Amino acid sequence: MKDLNVKIRADGRVTERRVPWEVGQTYDRLLELLDINAETVVALLDGHPVPTDDLVEPGDLEIVRVVSSG
Repeated sequence: MKDLNVKIRADGRVTERRVPWEVGQTYDRLLELLDINAETVVALLDGHPVPTDDLVEPGDLEIVRVVSSG
């Protein structure tokens, strides 16, 4: 198991988290580990959107919140 660096952009802030990552894990599972609703964000790998049911690949991963509460 490796750690994956994830940048999260939400509510005008940027945070970085390290999360455990296993080969064969999907972005849906990763978002679940981060306690993030997949319907409220877009996952970007190296600047390109990825479907949340794809397998996590190494690279520059950014999670961008696209739905605001309120």
